[in-house]
Amino acid sequence: MIEGRIKKIDLARRTAVIITQDNQDVVLTFPNGANIEVREPTTMGTMGGGLEDLREGYFVEVEFGDHDADG
Repeated sequence: MIEGRIKKIDLARRTAVIITQDNQDVVLTFPNGANIEVREPTTMGTMGGGLEDLREGYFVEVEFGDHDADG
């Protein structure tokens, strides 16, 4: 898992630069169909979202790994 804040996001290339707690820049590429959950500000629950819902400065937790045939 990678935790940090979004430093820069490029929607056209589907990439984001995440600055981690130890000040390292990590460049991530989001595949089509990536599972993105966004905090709903009123209830602080999560809701499904897309890459376009992310903004520079947002705190993120990124998990990645193997997926089955269903995605």
